[in-house]
Amino acid sequence: MPDISWGQLFVAALGGGFTVKVLDIAYQEFRHRKARTLSTEELVDQHLGPLLKSADELVGKLRSLAEVDFKPVHRVVPDEKCLGNHEFASLLYLFGRFWARVELIRHKGLSVSMGKDKRGAQLQNFLDCLESRRVRIVDRILQRAVGEVIVRNDETLTFVEFVRTFETDTASRQWIMPLAKFLSRTEHTTERQRLLQYGAVLHALIDTLDSKHLITRERPASPNKLSSRSWADLNYRVFGVYLKFVENKQKYIGPPKKAARKRGRQAVGTLEP
Repeated sequence: MPDISWGQLFVAALGGGFTVKVLDIAYQEFRHRKARTLSTEELVDQHLGPLLKSADELVGKLRSLAEVDFKPVHRVVPDEKCLGNHEFASLLYLFGRFWARVELIRHKGLSVSMGKDKRGAQLQNFLDCLESRRVRIVDRILQRAVGEVIVRNDETLTFVEFVRTFETDTASRQWIMPLAKFLSRTEHTTERQRLLQYGAVLHALIDTLDSKHLITRERPASPNKLSSRSWADLNYRVFGVYLKFVENKQKYIGPPKKAARKRGRQAVGTLEP
C-alpha cells in the first residue's frame, strides 16, 4: 500500500466534503422545487373545484333552457320585481355565482401561480376566451362588477341572499341590471346565440378540466341550435385557434354546417380582448 501524506488526506477530505455539500444543495433545491409544484397543484385543486361546480350548474341551466329556446325567460321586465320569475332569477344567479368564483381567483392574485400548472394554464385560456369580445355577453368590467357584488367574505351569496340583495339594494342592483337586461331579451336570436356560444365554451371548460367528472356531471351535447355564423365562430375562431387543446370539439358545436364552413374559410379572424 503506497504511503499517503497528511496533505493528500486533507485534500481528499476537502474534495469529499465539497462534493457532499454540492449534492446537499442540489437535493434541497429539488425538494423546494417539488414542494412548489405540489403547492401549485394544491392551489389549483382548492380553487378549481368550487369554480367547476358553479360552471356545471350554469351549463345545466343553459342546456335546459336551450331545449325550449329560452321561452321560460322570454319578455321578463328587468326591474326590482323581475326575480319573481324563478327561472329568470336562477339563471341570473348562476351567471353571477360563476363570475364571483372567477373574481375570487383574480382578487387573491392566484392567476399567475395557477398558470404554472397545466390545468391552471388551461383555465386561464378558457377565462380569457369567455371574456373576449366575441364570446362574452356583457362588458368585461360589468362581468367583474357582478362577481364582486356576489362575493361575501371569500364566499358567494346563497340564492336567497342574492334575491334579497337584488330587490332591496339599489347600489348592487345597478351593477347586476345590465346582465338582467341581456337575459330578458332571449326572444331575440342574437341574445340566444350569444348564450349558446357561451354555454358551449363553458361546457368544454368543464369536460377539459374535470375529464373524469369527479366534481361535475357528464352532460350530453347541447341541442343543435347554433346558427351557421355561431358555428363558424366557435369552430374556426374559438376552438380552431384559441382553445386547440380541447378534445372532441364537435360535441359542443354539433355537426358541420355548409354555410358555416364557407364563412370560416373566408376569414378566421381574432378574438379581440
